[in-house]
Amino acid sequence: MSAYVIGDIKVSDPDTYARYAAGVPASSGAYGCRYLVRGQDRCEIAEGGWLPERLVLAEYQDMETVKAWYYSPEYTKLREIRQSASTGNLIFAEGIDPEPVRDKEPEAGGYVIADIEITDMDTYATYRAGVPDTIAAHGGRFLVRGAEGEPAEGDWAPKRVVVIEFESLELAKAWYHSPEYSELKKIRQTASSGNVIFAAGI
Repeated sequence: MSAYVIGDIKVSDPDTYARYAAGVPASSGAYGCRYLVRGQDRCEIAEGGWLPERLVLAEYQDMETVKAWYYSPEYTKLREIRQSASTGNLIFAEGIDPEPVRDKEPEAGGYVIADIEITDMDTYATYRAGVPDTIAAHGGRFLVRGAEGEPAEGDWAPKRVVVIEFESLELAKAWYHSPEYSELKKIRQTASSGNVIFAAGI
């Protein structure tokens, strides 16, 4: 099953962090990583108060590969550099596809990332049943749907992670603000709480 790393990073030492940023692509690339979002000031708030200063969304073949990379000797050294130059949260989340479905390298897509806590499961089920058609109508697809985030660093432990991919940030926003999704959004908001952001792809 495909798997994702989501990082919310706040840099305190830009020069040292730059050493990490320069070294990490070779480390993660050796494990088949594809960066979907990577960098500073790429996010906008849609709901809630979560606004990452620097967001990373990285795609791997499966959870075993994610952990093999994260605990590898080469990345352990880089991780120590990053942690000396930044603070933040890092989670692993399982995707919905048996393996990443891409016939080419990702382009500058648009992403909706949500951290949701359900308070009324029956009402939320109505929302959940209706939302896929609205996403498909705007050319989007789920990458992660309802996975519990596995904390790797920090204190962020989301109960329900959702990541939706669109061909562009404009299409992501068009879906979110569309009349058909706006009605479903009201249902979700009565049955859950959480944070939703837009993120611009690399």
